[in-house]
Amino acid sequence: MEYASLGDDILVKLMSLGDKEAFGEIYRRYWRKLFQKAQRKIYAKEIVEELVQDLFVTLWERRATHTIQTLEPYLFMALKYQIITHIKKQVMEEKYVAYTTTESEEEENSLEEKIAYDDLTQSIEQAIEQLPEKTQHIFRLNRLEGKSTKEIVQMLNIPERTVEYHISQSLKFMREHLKEFLTWAMLVFLN
Repeated sequence: MEYASLGDDILVKLMSLGDKEAFGEIYRRYWRKLFQKAQRKIYAKEIVEELVQDLFVTLWERRATHTIQTLEPYLFMALKYQIITHIKKQVMEEKYVAYTTTESEEEENSLEEKIAYDDLTQSIEQAIEQLPEKTQHIFRLNRLEGKSTKEIVQMLNIPERTVEYHISQSLKFMREHLKEFLTWAMLVFLN
């Protein structure tokens, strides 16, 4: 039988009965057209070849269950759905990669922020411990516990000017002590 001279409708009927030669003729007749059509939407040759190949594999596997009225529109519609499915899958993969990248960057930033916070807290604590005992106590009351100058005056029963002096001295010392840490932190976070 000369398959090349048969019409699409007869080839489809023969293929549905398991005729591999009829399927081969359909493949030869439409493979290039489908490939060219797909390549207008997807530029990667390997992906286009895979999509067209999958289309023909599916056509053969479902030959007995599919009712095909007109072969050419059926093949191009099937190709269209395969392209859409491929693009959706690609978009989802890109979104997933973007999401996981963002998540890992946020986790990394969160970890860096925690480390920087811990380092800063440790540096502040070390600086406070270097202050004279009375200055240290007043600084802790004012800056760490949030007590006002008047509250500290009442608690310690000392003049307001003394409290202000100790706070001023402690802040001056802290700025000086933390200057190197803050310079280092700025360099790290700006890079």
